[in-house]
Amino acid sequence: MRIAIIGLPQSGKTTLFDALTGRQDDPGAYAAPGSAQVGVAHVLDPRVAAIAEIVKPKKTTYAAIEFVDLAGLFATERPDPDSAGALRDADGLVKVLRAFENPGVPPHKGAVDALRDLQEIDSDLFILDLDILERRIERLRLSVKKPTPRQEGEKVELALLERCHAHLQAHGSLSRLAVTEEEEKALKCFCFLTQKPSAIVVNIGEKQIGDAAPVACLGQRHEPTLAVAAALEKELLALEPAERAPFLQDLGLAELSAQKVLAAVLSALDQITFFTAGEKELRAWLIPRGATAVEAAGCVHTDLARGFIRAEVISAADFLQFGGWKDCRSHGKERLEGKDYVVQDGDVINIRFSV
Repeated sequence: MRIAIIGLPQSGKTTLFDALTGRQDDPGAYAAPGSAQVGVAHVLDPRVAAIAEIVKPKKTTYAAIEFVDLAGLFATERPDPDSAGALRDADGLVKVLRAFENPGVPPHKGAVDALRDLQEIDSDLFILDLDILERRIERLRLSVKKPTPRQEGEKVELALLERCHAHLQAHGSLSRLAVTEEEEKALKCFCFLTQKPSAIVVNIGEKQIGDAAPVACLGQRHEPTLAVAAALEKELLALEPAERAPFLQDLGLAELSAQKVLAAVLSALDQITFFTAGEKELRAWLIPRGATAVEAAGCVHTDLARGFIRAEVISAADFLQFGGWKDCRSHGKERLEGKDYVVQDGDVINIRFSV
């Protein structure tokens, strides 16, 4: 899973990227327009450590989210469509909004205004999607006039894109456009930015920790939204856990906010976690809510999906309560499920297969 971190100049998006991924380089080291930095953050699900205590695996692997920080995308008055390619490849977005004051870092347009910045980001995403739609619609309107083998298919596509265009113009986003499963597949290749799930991080200063105002000023949002003091979090991340603890206590924080950001991302993308647990490896996997057992098998390895026979399933709660595979089986807590079984968050799964 790849998530793009976006924000206006001086919003602190690169600092947030560093706080999430542990990068400690100079934030300006790769600020050239069009450049990108990629890093990984691990989802420290407490169920992993608890299951590991029972299974005693040789290797433990947490689920990971890949983040990409794109430089210069929103640095100009109008976003460059050609620079948005890496953004379109992302599965979701994190929009970073500045709420902190720092005289040494002049704010965008001379004043700190998170709501204005959010509206500007959303407007830029709207423009990028509108550009793609209008160019494709223009080509299709010319093409459907010609009697070619593709004509009927292009008429269907044109009608769909004209509906998208009208919805985008009316609502400023494609995120709530109602489409059929077939239409969803047809639109997938366009990678519309306003259709991507997103989370919002309001970048606050140290003195704003615990203040609800920076988030409240955005009003009611459908995206998961939280406040993070990114610069402070990056500094604290560089400390050893024992050194970090008293600083967190003084700030009234139980832990760093990185895991809360990851949870917001998973919520926005509607992802759940399942586990494979054996002596060789315990691993957490992320899949979309509603995915089936055979899709979960394919996530682990394509051979498991191709030769799928059945899934042996135990909930994480039962696995922890009864102490592993053997005792869960003796207490009747293991279920045998077929390929159409809808995986639930926290399922511990063993795939039986033959190839």
